[in-house]
Amino acid sequence: MESPQLIDLNKYKGLTWHEDFIVHLASIIRPKVYVELGIYHCALFNRIIPYAEELIGVDINSEAGQYMQISHKTRFVHAMTQDFIKQLEAESITIDMLFIDADHSREAVLQDFRTYLPFVSPHGIILLHDVHPGNEGLIHPAWCGTAYLAAEELSRYRDEYEMMTIPASPGLAICRKRQTQLSWQEPQRVNQDIKKRYSIVCICQIYNELIKGNLERFVKYVKPLADALVVYDDGSTDGSYEYMLTQTPYVIRGYHNDFANEISHKQILLQEALKLSPDFILWLDADEVLTANASDCLQSLCSTCIENNNDGVVFHEINLWRSHTFRRLDSLYDVGWFVRLWRVTPGMGYEETRPGLHQRPYPSSIKRLQWTDSVQVLHYGFSSKQRLAHKYLVYQSHGQSGYDMLDRLISEEQLILERVPRELFPEGLWIDEEQPIPLTWEESLAYVEDYRAEVFKPQFSIICLIYKSIGWLKFVYEQVLKYTDMNRKEFFFVANDATDEVLAYLRENSIPHYEFNNSSEQLLEWYVNNVYRAYNFAASKAKGDFLVFINSDMAFSPGWFDNLWISYNGSNCVCSRLVESGKLPSGTYGIEKDFGRTYNTYQEEQFQTYARFIAIPRVENGGLFMPLLIRKQHFDMVEGYPEGQVVIGSDIFNPVIARWGEACISGDTVLMQKLKAQGIVHQTAFNSIVYHFQWGEKDSKGTRQSFFLKSGKEE
Repeated sequence: MESPQLIDLNKYKGLTWHEDFIVHLASIIRPKVYVELGIYHCALFNRIIPYAEELIGVDINSEAGQYMQISHKTRFVHAMTQDFIKQLEAESITIDMLFIDADHSREAVLQDFRTYLPFVSPHGIILLHDVHPGNEGLIHPAWCGTAYLAAEELSRYRDEYEMMTIPASPGLAICRKRQTQLSWQEPQRVNQDIKKRYSIVCICQIYNELIKGNLERFVKYVKPLADALVVYDDGSTDGSYEYMLTQTPYVIRGYHNDFANEISHKQILLQEALKLSPDFILWLDADEVLTANASDCLQSLCSTCIENNNDGVVFHEINLWRSHTFRRLDSLYDVGWFVRLWRVTPGMGYEETRPGLHQRPYPSSIKRLQWTDSVQVLHYGFSSKQRLAHKYLVYQSHGQSGYDMLDRLISEEQLILERVPRELFPEGLWIDEEQPIPLTWEESLAYVEDYRAEVFKPQFSIICLIYKSIGWLKFVYEQVLKYTDMNRKEFFFVANDATDEVLAYLRENSIPHYEFNNSSEQLLEWYVNNVYRAYNFAASKAKGDFLVFINSDMAFSPGWFDNLWISYNGSNCVCSRLVESGKLPSGTYGIEKDFGRTYNTYQEEQFQTYARFIAIPRVENGGLFMPLLIRKQHFDMVEGYPEGQVVIGSDIFNPVIARWGEACISGDTVLMQKLKAQGIVHQTAFNSIVYHFQWGEKDSKGTRQSFFLKSGKEE
C-alpha cells in the first residue's frame, strides 16, 4: 500500500484560509454556543473563544484537549461525534454555530450533519470543511476525503436549510438552518421559563447641559430605565458636573472641553460601564429621552437581540423643531436611525479613537443589527432657538461649513413640520403648542447672534486688585498671560481707589478693568476692609462660572491654573501652594524661600526649577487663601467676603467688623467658615505652585493721590 502523499503546509499556506474566514464570521454572528467536531490542535477553536459564550470541542483523540485554551467558556469532550449526541439531548443544548471537521468520508459527514441538525438553532450556521479539494491528491482520506460528495448530496435539499460552497481549496460549505428568509419572521419557540431580566447601563456625554435645560429632563426620564447611569462630563462649568454627582456615583470628569474627541470619550465611558457587568449598553445624549413605551419594550428588545444573535438595536430619532410638539421632516431630519442599544460582547470597543466630528458613534465590534420602531428617541437638541444657536456656533467654531454640514442646522427655507402624536411623549413632556412659523435665513442668523455671547462667554474669571503701582500691574499681567492658557477665560483688574497714574495706564493700554471707589467714610476704615469690598465688587462683575482671585504681588508656574481646576471636585474651593519670600511669616503649607522681594529682583528661572521640584499631585484640607479658585455660585451663596476682619465670637453670617487693634479673625478665614457651613471645603493643591513676594504693592513706591484726596488725610 502506498504511503499517503503529504503536503507541506508552509508551502501551501492558503489551505488554512478557512480559519480566518470562520473567525470573522463568528465575530459577526456572536454565537451563544459554538460546537466544533474534530478540533485537532485547537488552532481554530481557541480563536473563537472571544466571540462565543460557550464553546464545546469534540475529538476522539484524548490529547486534543491539551491544546484547548483554559476558560470558563470552553469544554473538551473526548468522544465519538455520535456519542456526544446523547449529551446534547440530556443537556438540552442548542447550537448556534457548528463546524464539522472530523471524519471526512461522505458517510461520516452526512451522519454528523443529519444527527446534529435538530440541535441547531433557527438561523444557526453549519460549516462543512474540505468540500472543494483543489486537486486529485487532496481527495485522499488523510486530507479532504470524500466530504465533497456529502456537500453535493446535502445541497439538493432546501426545505430546512440553504447551503453554498466557497470554491477555494480545500473548500468550505456554509449552511443556514431556516424556515423563513428573514430571521425576525421565524416562528418563535415559546419559552415557559421565567424570562431573564437583562441589566442595562446607560452612558451619556454632557457639557454645560443645565444652561440648555437638558439635564434635569434627561435624569428624570432616562435614569429609571437603566440599572446604572455612567456619565462623561466634558469640562462643564455651569453646574452640570455638580448636579450629576448628586444623581449617579459614576461620573467621569474631563477637565477641558474637547468636543472633537467624542469617540475617545465614548471609549472611556464604555470601559467604565463594562466594569458594572451589564448585558446591554444604552447610549443617549443629554438632550434626548426615549418615547413613552420604553420601559415596557427595552427588556423585550434585549431578549430578541439575544435570540437572534444580534449585536445592537437601531432606534429612529424624532427631531423636535423649535417646539416641544412638532418634528422636522425635510432636509434629512427624519431619516436618522442610530444604534442605541448595544449588546455586551467580549472585546467590545472602538478600533480607532482619533479626533474628528461625524464618526460612527457605536463600537466597531457591533456588526449584526436589528431595527425597531417600537421605541424611538425624542431629540430636544433643535427644540429652541437657544439650543439651535448653541449647535450652530459650536460646529462653526470647529470648522464646519456649507449647507449639509452647518447651515442646515438653522435654515428653514424648506421647512416641513408634523405634530408628534401625544402618546409618544412620556408623562409630563407633552406641550400643546402652535406650529412654528418658518423663519427667513436672515431671521435665523439674527437669533444665532443673540446667543453668541452666551455660547462663548468666559468660564473662568481671573481677578486682581491694583491701586498704586504700575510696575506691579505690568508684572502680574505679564505673568498671568505667560503661564495661563486664556481660552474661555477673562482676566481683569479692579482699580481699587486707584491713583490717576494707574487708571491712565489701564485705559491707555486697553487692559480690561473695572473701577471701584470706597466712600470717604470707608476710606478711613482699616485698609483691608476696602480690599474685601473690592473683591466682592469684582465677583459681581465677573462673567465666568468660576472666580480665581489672585494678588498683584504673585508670580506663577506652568500648570498653576490647570492644577487648581483639576483639584476641584464639586464641593470644594481650591488654593495654590505658596512659596513666600520670607518678608512675613508664612502659613499652612506655605514655604519660606526667597526668590526676590520685588519684581525687579525676581529670580524666575530658579523659582521655576524649584516649583517643578516640589510640585506633587496631592490635595489637602486647609491652607492659605490665594490664589483661590471658587465656583461663583458658591461664593454668591455665602454672600462673599465679610467687609473686613471679624470680631472673634461674632456670628459669621452677621458679623461684627473689627476695628484696627481689635482681636479678630481674617475675612478670608470667615469666608472659608461660611463655605464649610454649606458643605464646601477649603483645600490646597500641592501641584499648583505660586510665588508670593508679600506686601509687594503695599511696600512699593508710588503715590496714593486719589486715596488722600478722598479721605482728606496727609500722606
